[in-house]
Amino acid sequence: MKNTIKKIFASILMLTLAISLVSCGSSGNDDGGVKTGNNSTYAYLLDTSKLKKPELDLSNASGVLKDILDSGVFTIATSPDYPAAEFITEDGKVLGSEMMLAKYIADCLGVDLAIETMEFSGTFAAVDTGKADMAFSGYGWKADRAEVYELTIGYQGEDDEDSTSDHTLITIAENEGKYNSLADFVGAHIYAQAASLQEMYVEDQILSLDTQSTTNLELVSTLDQAILGLQAGKCDAVALDEDTAKQYVASSNGKFILTGVLFDMSLYDEYAGNVALAKKGEKSLINTVNEILQFVIDNNYYYDWYSTAKEQAGIE
Repeated sequence: MKNTIKKIFASILMLTLAISLVSCGSSGNDDGGVKTGNNSTYAYLLDTSKLKKPELDLSNASGVLKDILDSGVFTIATSPDYPAAEFITEDGKVLGSEMMLAKYIADCLGVDLAIETMEFSGTFAAVDTGKADMAFSGYGWKADRAEVYELTIGYQGEDDEDSTSDHTLITIAENEGKYNSLADFVGAHIYAQAASLQEMYVEDQILSLDTQSTTNLELVSTLDQAILGLQAGKCDAVALDEDTAKQYVASSNGKFILTGVLFDMSLYDEYAGNVALAKKGEKSLINTVNEILQFVIDNNYYYDWYSTAKEQAGIE
């Protein structure tokens, strides 16, 4: 995992490359079967051979789900700048708990997994255009998303405390002690990733306190742009998932600090948990994925995957 701020900056180059590993090739068997399980393209993500799987009835599959089964490939979109859910290692491997989840779903469907990496805003377009069957990118439930896309059930159980992140803001070390509450950010210049949950949290809980409209919320395409902006003094703080914030602070060689100020997540309890999304109307796909997700939740698999991904990302 990135151990210096220089390596964080270098990840921008990684994010400009779309990793397209769609494959309908042979599993290595003489019958030319679809690659899946330990023979799949992303076998390194997760060995599901010893994990229980739900019994699925796929006989009436339609739409995108039928296309997945016919092609033998489940293609997902992700923005890999959100450890521990999804991130890229120095050698270019895509890792993360949501990537493990996608691998499990592909194995349950008996197909190969393909991962397309891109900027966060591009993950929505990838689903819209059919470049990806679904997108997994640290999404939380939002009303505007639910209107435009099919959203899965939340797949972080309420008792999975280790896999449910808080959200906070980071700043430069010179600002230590300056921000002690959300109200202290009124009048600040804050970066957040466009279309992210953090954008909503800043709007709901900081801008709402700003009666004079002095706070500047600036949206950026990638978290790396936000980190570079903070480093260059272009903003006062960056709003992040807490685990992601810890990882960036730890990699900054003392340049950044956690403010310790948390957004109030109780306001969103009804929609707790991350969700994945598919194109509006793809009920066959989303219902099947939800069946798999419920099985994952019931067996507490995601908790283990998230814990493993945190270790891989170097998050304490």
